[in-house]
Amino acid sequence: MGTIEITGTPDLDAVISVANLKSHLRVDHSDEDDLIELYRDAAIAWVEDYCNTRLGDVTAVWHLPGFVTTQAPVAPVSAISSVTYEDQGGTTQTLDTSYYWFDIKRKPMRITFENFPQVYEDSFLPVHVNLTLGYAEADIPKPLVHAVRLMVAQLYEMRQPVQASQTYEVPLGIHSIVAPYRVIT
Repeated sequence: MGTIEITGTPDLDAVISVANLKSHLRVDHSDEDDLIELYRDAAIAWVEDYCNTRLGDVTAVWHLPGFVTTQAPVAPVSAISSVTYEDQGGTTQTLDTSYYWFDIKRKPMRITFENFPQVYEDSFLPVHVNLTLGYAEADIPKPLVHAVRLMVAQLYEMRQPVQASQTYEVPLGIHSIVAPYRVIT
């Protein structure tokens, strides 16, 4: 429920470097560094989208249609810094922490509101949960990083979408590797 707006940028080199990928690919020149970086970015985006997660922690704003008990559409959430809302006059206010509680150990994270104030009626998403989400670079599960390696290798070796010897969409086994980390909301 609601939408997540990513406001920070992860350091993708800290997730997995081009040098690490070149070692995996056994590439010893720098002619294709930009291409490998492009493949890395695409592979990270695929893993993130498939698993509903972020590799690298980022700041984000979760926009909600009101003060509703709900779970985050992305995991993991490591911190909630504040909850703001548009009051009946359309002015942004910060909600006191005594009006909400959350469980960030749960994946996906859940938030509950109680005895909350009225919000601006003419706003579709008047409540804003300011949070940090995604795995910190040092804590990214190794299977997710390995899935990125496999995807990059597939993209690097098979530069066409489908070849006669390969008729499947993603490299065999990647779904199995990332499945335990998938967050279904």
